Amino acid sequence: MIIYDETSFAFIRKSEKMLRSVIANAGLNVARSRFQMGKILYPIHIVVFDGPELAHFNASFYQIGLNRKLIYAAKESVLREILQHEFAHYLTFIEFGEVPAHGSEFHEICRRYGFPREVAQATMDLQSVNEGKVGELDSERVLEKVKKLLQLSQSTNIHEAEAATLKANEILLRHNLSFVSSHDDEPLYLDRLLLRKRKDSKIMAIYEILRHFIVRPVLSQGKGVCCLEVSGTKTNVEIARYVASFLDRELDELWEKAKKEFRLQGLRARNSFYLGVASGFDTKMKSMKEKFSDVDKKALRVIEGELDQKVARIYRRLSSSTSSSSIDGKAHSLGHESGKSLTIRKGVESNSAKGLYLPAP
Repeated sequence: MIIYDETSFAFIRKSEKMLRSVIANAGLNVARSRFQMGKILYPIHIVVFDGPELAHFNASFYQIGLNRKLIYAAKESVLREILQHEFAHYLTFIEFGEVPAHGSEFHEICRRYGFPREVAQATMDLQSVNEGKVGELDSERVLEKVKKLLQLSQSTNIHEAEAATLKANEILLRHNLSFVSSHDDEPLYLDRLLLRKRKDSKIMAIYEILRHFIVRPVLSQGKGVCCLEVSGTKTNVEIARYVASFLDRELDELWEKAKKEFRLQGLRARNSFYLGVASGFDTKMKSMKEKFSDVDKKALRVIEGELDQKVARIYRRLSSSTSSSSIDGKAHSLGHESGKSLTIRKGVESNSAKGLYLPAP
C-alpha cells in the first residue's frame, strides 16, 4: 500500500529533487514535475509504499515507488542508485513498451544514459530493508472483529443483522477516533483496487458503497487501466479491499438472480441495476447511521473531516465522475431493493483464480 504522512512527504520531496538531478545528468530536459523525451512531457511522480519490494516502476501510472524503510535505511548514494535503476525502467518502458524487466532493452538503456554498472543489477544489497514488516496487532484485532460482525449481518433476523452491522460501524468509529485524538501524524494509506481496462457501472457502484467504510475512494485512470484508489487508515483500507473483492462477485450474482426472476436483459438494464444497488445500500447505511448517538455523529464528522484534509494533499485537483448511461427505471428500482438488504459476507480463501465465498443461507 502507498503511505502518506509528514515523513513520507518530506522524503518524496527529497527523492524527487534527487531524481531531477539524475534526469538532468542523463542529458534530458527536466522541469519541476516533468521531463521531456522527444516532444512528449512525462511526469516525475514518486510515492512511498509499504511492502516487500525495495522499489518499483508502475508503468500504468508513470510512477516510481520507494519502500518506506528506505527513509531510515538507505544512504544518499544508495538512494540515488535505486532512483537511477527505476528511472532506467521508466525510460525502457517509454522506448520499448512492455518487455522483460531486466532484459537486453533495459541494459541498453543503462549503457546509453551512462548509469553505473551496479545500477543495472536486478537486486541490491539491502537485506535489512527487505525484511518483512511486523504485523500491527491492534489493527489486526479490529479487522477480525469487523469481519466477524459483517458475517453476522447476513442473519435472516433483520434486527440481529442490523445490530451486527451497526456494531461493526461503531468499532470502526472508535478505532479511527483513537487515532485522531492520539496520533498527530497518523499515516494515510492508499491502495489500488479492481483494475479494469475502462470505467464501468459496476466499479462506480462499488465506489459509492465504499464511501460508507471511512475511506475515500477515487476513480483513477492510468495508461490503459482504470481502478479505485482507496485512501484511509491502514485498517480501513484493508476492510475496503475486503469489501470491494466481495462486491466484485456479489453484484454479478445479484444481477443474474434479478435477470432470471424479472426477465431483465441488456447492458442498460445491468448498469442501472448495479447503480440501483449502490443507491439502496446508501439508503440503508444513512438510516443506520441515524441510530448513532449525538457524540458518535460528531466524532464521525471529525474523522471524515480529517480524512478529507489528508486526501486533499494527495490529490490537488479532483473532478466528479458520473455514469453517462441512461437509466432503466425497473432495473434500477430492483437494484435499489437489493441494495437495501445487501450484506457483506465473510470471504473464503481459495487457490482458484476466481475464489469462493459463502453463499447466503
